Amino acid sequence: MSTEVVPPAQRLDYWADVLASALVPMTIGCPSPRQFESNLLSAPLGMITVTAICGSAHDALTTQREIARSRGRSFHLVTSRNLPWTMTHRGQTRILPGELVLVDSQLEFEMNCPDTYNFLNLTLPPEWLATWGSNVEGLTGRIIPADSGWGRVLSSYVSQLSPEFILRTPLAESVLADQLGALLALTAHELSGQSLRASPAVRSLLERIHECIMQRRTESQLTASDIAAALNVSSRTLHRVLASSGETFGQQLLKARMEAAVRMLQSRAFDHVTTAEIGRRAGFSNASHFVRVIRLRTGRTPGQLRQVRKVAEGAG
Repeated sequence: MSTEVVPPAQRLDYWADVLASALVPMTIGCPSPRQFESNLLSAPLGMITVTAICGSAHDALTTQREIARSRGRSFHLVTSRNLPWTMTHRGQTRILPGELVLVDSQLEFEMNCPDTYNFLNLTLPPEWLATWGSNVEGLTGRIIPADSGWGRVLSSYVSQLSPEFILRTPLAESVLADQLGALLALTAHELSGQSLRASPAVRSLLERIHECIMQRRTESQLTASDIAAALNVSSRTLHRVLASSGETFGQQLLKARMEAAVRMLQSRAFDHVTTAEIGRRAGFSNASHFVRVIRLRTGRTPGQLRQVRKVAEGAG
């Protein structure tokens, strides 16, 4: 949707209608209404909606009047791709590019974009957000730093979820949405300052998840849903249990494959097997990715790891 389709004098009213339909009702203000321009593109990601918005400097305001016109409660994970902006939502905050903030549509909200803006907005239904733990809703109104531990990972992940990417992604929507939920849960735990304590039942399930990932790591197309189905739990339960230990499925799968590959490279029993074949046996479907992972984790290529072991054996 674009303001280009309407005359300049009608653009602010048109844009307010667009936002009310796509996001939430807002009152829009602009110092030069006739020069105002904005564009919006959305794509569904399961229960989530990913919306890219860009355009002219403006202010947006949601008061009780606008809240009364809304279609129901929703949460919005918002980030600016290009400039700092100011928000008043449970207090006034200045937010830098790449930082994230979670907005509750049932609370008053004011934002100021002092220049041409480029925003990404992820609309999250309350029922979806609730499945990732009570701590997640507690992020409302808080800055999620782009340089904190899990905040950095979440910011990087969200920045890739453009509508264009969603429309052409080779992955299932549920996989992308579950990864977002897991990262939100991990970030909420981190920013709450609470330790990630787990009950005996959760620790037991965590061990079973680790064991199942290790057993099935050689499957190049293995997903969290596959592991969850094998353990007779839901995908969200699996992600929440991993999050309780500060982990993600992708992280654990990569770790299992890397450890298996290193063991083979450091064993004489596999000297007759090429390094590319070892990568394949460990579950890496792409040889260059295998080399990058091993170099990143060990500081050496697969071939160098094997050679270091042979030199050490020769010296002994």
